[in-house]
Amino acid sequence: MRLDIEPEVFTSGDRLSTIQLLALAVEGRHEWRPSLPVALSAERFVSEEVPVLSEFVQKTLVEAASPAPAAPAVAQVTAAKLKDFVADLRRPATLIVENRIADGGFVRAVALAFGDHRVVEALAPERQWLCFSNGGGSGDIPELAADERASFTVLVRVAVLFDSDREHAGHQGRNQDKAEKCVQHGVSEVHLLAWRMMENYAPFRIWEHHFVYKSDHVEDLRAIAPEQRGYLHLKEWFKARRCHVPKRVFPAEVALAEEDFAELGPDVVSELRELLAMINRIL
Repeated sequence: MRLDIEPEVFTSGDRLSTIQLLALAVEGRHEWRPSLPVALSAERFVSEEVPVLSEFVQKTLVEAASPAPAAPAVAQVTAAKLKDFVADLRRPATLIVENRIADGGFVRAVALAFGDHRVVEALAPERQWLCFSNGGGSGDIPELAADERASFTVLVRVAVLFDSDREHAGHQGRNQDKAEKCVQHGVSEVHLLAWRMMENYAPFRIWEHHFVYKSDHVEDLRAIAPEQRGYLHLKEWFKARRCHVPKRVFPAEVALAEEDFAELGPDVVSELRELLAMINRIL
């Protein structure tokens, strides 16, 4: 997340919290592109308090001479609530999903395919800046969202991903009301899939991997128009053809590209970019 640190943080803020805040930027967990006056205040702070951070702040002085690029989200950090900001920023961001294994694999696959290095890095085992919270289905997710939201004080770094369970394009689906309840509970970042469920976004190469000896079924699926295929209950569709959809729909060994998702339908890529943008806003 992009940080906007007020200058008084370096003059009157809690010293240890200020060091921890800068450390978050040094390790790349959060981004900081200060104005020149703020960078000068930081330089004075580190020269007096933390020489080890001097090199990083010197770099920000150079960057401060150029306009900062756009960021998915900006958190304005104040001295008055500095400890709360640092505590919230040090916690992993949380993405609530219906099934951690299945949906987690989906998010990882999309981030890799679309080249979203920020999300890929956040999910790396050695980083763990983003974690998945398992909803165990959609029924308890609104209450889980409220519980996860309560873990944050000033920066709510929680998002929710829902299947829509829509049976056709005009159908509301059974999770629309649950998504609205999450917002009521203070979690505003909610993505409700346009198509029926996560499995509908699995590229054909995924099904070719799982059902290598039943390629005719994959070709039958490919032949269905996107506006119909997107709302099929694919677990039942494959089951009727004696094919079992595994829990880990997106196996790590299948490397996908954006073009694989584009093959599914005209709006898939733009929707998945919106999903990644939502995740980036809580990082």
